[in-house]
Amino acid sequence: MRVLRYCLGFAASALILVPTSAMARQLAVASVTPQGVACIFTPACAVTVTDTTGYFDLFGNGGHGKILVRTYPGLPGTRAAGLTGYSLFIDMRGATALGMPNCVDKLTIDAGPVASVNYTGPPADVFVVGSSGGAGLAAVVQNGAKVTFTFSKPICPAPSGMTESLYFGFAAKGAPVAGTAEISGSLHGTATVKIRTPQH
Repeated sequence: MRVLRYCLGFAASALILVPTSAMARQLAVASVTPQGVACIFTPACAVTVTDTTGYFDLFGNGGHGKILVRTYPGLPGTRAAGLTGYSLFIDMRGATALGMPNCVDKLTIDAGPVASVNYTGPPADVFVVGSSGGAGLAAVVQNGAKVTFTFSKPICPAPSGMTESLYFGFAAKGAPVAGTAEISGSLHGTATVKIRTPQH
């Protein structure tokens, strides 16, 4: 486990609106600074994190993509007290385009109930760490227990285009357990990857 120390800092929250089915609901997304998330979960803005990495292959690419899942507890006296934070990061720098690149368009996680937290003021369901270094979120929709993150730009194998996402995530009451996520490719096909997800 590692300890990350941050200062308090926030950016404005944003609500992403997308068409949804009768069974699905759109999730509110808050944009935060790199320092902001830790201060939601710990009074001293220093979170103790557990990192795990899951690897996946998309048809037509060489090498592997990976998902980093970073979890940390919400401590008493904070806005996220009693919850667990789940930060995710998709990295395609270890994959190679052998022809037409097959990029990551969407990520679907069996997350169960997602907690609404005052990350930047108004309650939001999801946070994304604002930066110019990776792909952000175009839409986030929950249908039943599954949450689908659609990226603002395809996350592609090297050397084509953008190769990584921004850090993004959510809070949930469930503790981390072994689970799976589904990666949707931009050309065709999906990939299943083992990650930690909230127990529900």
